[in-house]
Amino acid sequence: MPRNLTLLFHDTSRYNTRRTMNDISLPAHALLGLLQQEPRSGYDLRKIFANTPMGTFSDSPGAIYPALERLEKRGLVRSRVEETSGLRRRRLFRPTAAGIRAFKTWQTKTIIREDVIHSVDELMLRFGFMDETGSAAEARRFLKGLKSELGGYIPSLRRYLAKHSPDMPLSGRLAMESGIRGYETLFRWAKTALSAYSKRKRGGTPR
Repeated sequence: MPRNLTLLFHDTSRYNTRRTMNDISLPAHALLGLLQQEPRSGYDLRKIFANTPMGTFSDSPGAIYPALERLEKRGLVRSRVEETSGLRRRRLFRPTAAGIRAFKTWQTKTIIREDVIHSVDELMLRFGFMDETGSAAEARRFLKGLKSELGGYIPSLRRYLAKHSPDMPLSGRLAMESGIRGYETLFRWAKTALSAYSKRKRGGTPR
């Protein structure tokens, strides 16, 4: 049994250092997606990362401010100080046209096998913003690509398990079985999600 069996299921890279398209970190892409929803302050974004599952994509909420500074230096976001009630002022961040393009390029890139092996969380982040920053056609294309890559990868894992399970310790075999079932669940989800978009296209469900 290979020592790095867990790499079949999980990427152990930290999100604050992992780089994606155009050397933009994964947390930075998450910030760009949130800022396309509406202008937000660093405090607003910090609360989102601290109190929602978005925290998965950052080591700590305090890392949000340096990430925003880097994005602004690169011309991907801009900020403006705005007056609020009383004497309070806050700096609101918005994506620039370059930031929107960079996000779109990352969000719509073709799914490859390495993505389903090492970057499932990143794939779900890309998809999570799809209806807000993309189109239904792009969402369907994404889901078809995900379904295709999973459909090719899962049988290879099943073959590996069948071949090597007699030599595996029980815990290792069960751990691999758990990982495979996770992929199978994701595959079924992708089929269900495709069906939901097809129904919406036909007018069967509301947007």
